[in-house]
Amino acid sequence: MSPVNILHLRDTHEIGGPGKTILETHRAIDRERYRLHLGVFLTRGESGDSPFIAEARRLDMPVHFIRGFNQYDPRVIGRVIDLVKTLQIDIVHAHEVKSDVIAYLAARLHSVPIVTTLHGWIGNGLKQRALIALDKRVVRGFNRVIAVSHQIESDLIASGGPCDKLCVLHNAIVVERYRRTGRRGVLTEVLGRSVSSPVIASIGRLSPEKGHADLVDAIGIVSSRGQKVSLVLIGDGPERPKLCEKIRALGLESSICMPGYIREPQRMLEEIDLMVLPSHTEGLPNAVLEALLMEVPVLATRVGGTPEVITDGETGRLVLPRSPESLADSIMDFISNPQPWRHMAIRGRIVVETGFNMLTRTKKLEAIYSELIGRA
Repeated sequence: MSPVNILHLRDTHEIGGPGKTILETHRAIDRERYRLHLGVFLTRGESGDSPFIAEARRLDMPVHFIRGFNQYDPRVIGRVIDLVKTLQIDIVHAHEVKSDVIAYLAARLHSVPIVTTLHGWIGNGLKQRALIALDKRVVRGFNRVIAVSHQIESDLIASGGPCDKLCVLHNAIVVERYRRTGRRGVLTEVLGRSVSSPVIASIGRLSPEKGHADLVDAIGIVSSRGQKVSLVLIGDGPERPKLCEKIRALGLESSICMPGYIREPQRMLEEIDLMVLPSHTEGLPNAVLEALLMEVPVLATRVGGTPEVITDGETGRLVLPRSPESLADSIMDFISNPQPWRHMAIRGRIVVETGFNMLTRTKKLEAIYSELIGRA
């Protein structure tokens, strides 16, 4: 019996949380039963060279470019249909607003089961908020809708979403890859210089909704209270120039490092004392899962699906978003008494190992695919 062919659609070159989930699913899925393909949208002349595509190819995941004249070229709908026919695709799996809309329209013109994973919405501007509203309507026409957190599930139901087609499938992680080795010096090697303790880190795309500006302000407050710390912002993105300007304005150049995107941060996490996630919005953050598996204490904002991983005072600490003062107060609490935070991180590791395991998640996803094929 030939395997079920599934086409994952993605509209970004970055790996990020959703991309990591796709790639790890490809690693973990039963390849005798399921064959995953990756369709990446590109505009005319846009390079197909990116970390995401390179990693997919390294993992032997078939990659297909779906080119349009620009971001809004309607001809890509036909190209997706052509790909579905050529590859004999059994299920199309979308992952963000653009691929949701294109998958929905393609399925209206050529019958194929469609499923989407809602990783979270970013409403930084009027255009993005309009796209969120469109997405919430479009997904009603999908055969199956997967939310990565109960918060996203609740948001969708509140907007009239399809309760009978909706399920929660938390983000997950390959737990076997996250074990302490005792190796030191990786942080100095990556940064090109040594940093003083305590070392605080934040992992995520440098984008306004991630709240890095709040964290930089918090470090400024901590510094003004006479406490020296080092902050490492791991990631890259459009907010980088503004963050650099803020760091210079606050005179924090010696305290804050920005090494850019790091594909596998596990070894760096061994030398991190505290992970901070200052986001304004989240789906379900992989950075929190990674930190807890490495027994790094976590301070995060109470947004999105983060409280589904972090129970305040039990597996980490939660504060309100957009509050540099709250972040600074919690950082000072960690510095003055780190032991309770370390105990919380140990409890958090157990929670992630038992509840956010990629192998378990992939089995649940296989069941969803099987159900869709059965209905088809």
